[in-house]
Amino acid sequence: MKRNLKTRLCCIPLAVVLAAAFVAPASGMTPISPQEKKLIPLAKKEGAVTFLQTSFNNPTIRRMRAAFIKHYGLGGGFKLNSIQKGTGPTVSQARQEIRANKFSFDAVAVASAGFFIGAARAGAFLPLDSGQLKNHEENAKARGVFYDYPHFIAPFSYTFQPVWNSGCPGVGDLKVNSYSDILDNPKLKGKLIVSDVTKSTSYSLTTIGLMENGFDVHGMWKKMKALDPLVGFRTSAKLQLMANCEGAVDMWNLTGRMIQIIRKKPDLAKVLRWGTYKDGHVLFGMQAGVVKGAANPNAAKLLMDFLLTKEAVDIVAEEEISFYSMLKGYKPPASVKKYMMDFNKVKTLPIKDQTAAAKKFKKMRKEWQKVFR
Repeated sequence: MKRNLKTRLCCIPLAVVLAAAFVAPASGMTPISPQEKKLIPLAKKEGAVTFLQTSFNNPTIRRMRAAFIKHYGLGGGFKLNSIQKGTGPTVSQARQEIRANKFSFDAVAVASAGFFIGAARAGAFLPLDSGQLKNHEENAKARGVFYDYPHFIAPFSYTFQPVWNSGCPGVGDLKVNSYSDILDNPKLKGKLIVSDVTKSTSYSLTTIGLMENGFDVHGMWKKMKALDPLVGFRTSAKLQLMANCEGAVDMWNLTGRMIQIIRKKPDLAKVLRWGTYKDGHVLFGMQAGVVKGAANPNAAKLLMDFLLTKEAVDIVAEEEISFYSMLKGYKPPASVKKYMMDFNKVKTLPIKDQTAAAKKFKKMRKEWQKVFR
């Protein structure tokens, strides 16, 4: 969040606060706030919401759709439509439709702080009035997750971690707890996968985040190059390289993608491993907002709050695994807990200025190309 941004609080008599206490839709479910309660009948009338996003696969959206409708009692006829694209195509579509002021979607979510900052400055988002955000603010600020309320929130975050195939020759006893466990290991020559920062905002943000937190990134690149690495882009493609032992160790991947591959090929559970870096992890948010001009603005605002509920967080944890919520006191379901980081134990490396970070991409990418191309 911007350093000078302060949440506006209103002083209300205690009796009024008690009278407006949360209304729970059912026992054990996240209480519905007064703000959400006002939106429910308006969302019902709209009857649908379309969500342009990058991160949630079809099984996640199917579960989210059912839970969203049930949580707010929207009725069986309500539709939650999803348009899933990559980061670049999502940002491109959103920018084009904002310029044209003609929208095929109501809400957009993508890990691209630069896009959201620019769109917010242009007045492209409807202001949110969230009843759930307060349960996330403390952890988001502590861990450097960027959002700019009321323009946009960051319901989920992610970070890259090392993943490797212990079944590949010479890799069986590998343990990774720091970058040096990979970069100073000559046994990994010809077995390393390096992420192509020129094709990914997320990889570029991770690199800039390391630089800002005192890492000798240029020295790290030289060590990577000395290990004769493969250069990869998409997390799923890099995991396939690992599954085939074409590259055995990926420095930056997602355990969620790993588990999705294991579900298709259960035998890989015996050999795929993952770790964390005690040096620290760059954690960045998946920002989300409602566009001004949306056909279904109230349903879209309600969806933004739903993404902050435990119900939605549990679904994303179980299906996507590598996307983390800043929900205070949250504990992931037992079925996926071992695959997820505990940020009370893992060091995070905040990006100090998201706008400035994006401006550093061009120079950094040219320097990377000199080493790897």
